Formats: sequence, structure tokens, C-alpha cells
Amino acid sequence: MHKQLRKFIHRCKPVESSLAFIAGFWGLLLLTPLDTFGAGADYTKFLKTLPENTWGWIMVILALATVAGMLGRYYHIRRAALLASTFIWFFISSLLFAGNQASTGWGAYLNYALLSSWAYVKVGEQRHGR
Repeated sequence: MHKQLRKFIHRCKPVESSLAFIAGFWGLLLLTPLDTFGAGADYTKFLKTLPENTWGWIMVILALATVAGMLGRYYHIRRAALLASTFIWFFISSLLFAGNQASTGWGAYLNYALLSSWAYVKVGEQRHGR
């Protein structure tokens, strides 16, 4: 058991774990009956692009793909999830910026986009032994 736990912990990468957590958190929150996007003016742009439920499923799938790629060592799934994460978080950051430039939210999600792109590059380097 101890050996398996060490192996599991070794496979959990901090950046990818954080990205999976925040995507899963967003996804589950958006799939609840709560009117998340109706809670503030900052989110009006989100409703104009996709329904809240669709956003929720996209984020849940992103979280699951990130975890599967990271823990299962599926290189192509891992890279695809990180690339998708980069674009999704950048898009979310852009929508929040369009909704309220004075908010700190857009900067936080821009940070997730940058972390996703960094992890995407690092995973590629690991694959090719750099």
C-alpha cells in the first residue's frame, strides 16, 4: 500500500492537479441548480456564448481528461487536456475582462491559462527527453 501511495503522489503534478481541481470545481458548480451566471454582471458574457449547463459539462470533461492524462500517463490525452485548458482559461479570462476590467478574476484565470501553457510545453519536453 505504501509503495502504491508513493507512486500515486509522484504522478500528481501540482500544476495539473490545480488545473483539474479548478475546472472540476467550476464544472460541478455550474451543473448545480444554482443560477451561477445570473449572480453577477461579470458573467453576462458567459451566457451569451453557451448555456450554464454546457459550460459545466465542458469543465467537468476538462477536469477528467486532465486527471486521466496525468495519472494514467496518457501522453496525448495529457497534452490535449493542457492545450484545451490553455484556450479555455484564456477565453474565460477574456470574458471576465470584457465584463469588468476592474475585477481581479480575469487576472487569476489568465494565470491558469499561462500555467496550462507552461505545463503543455514541459510535458512535451519530458516526452522528448529534454
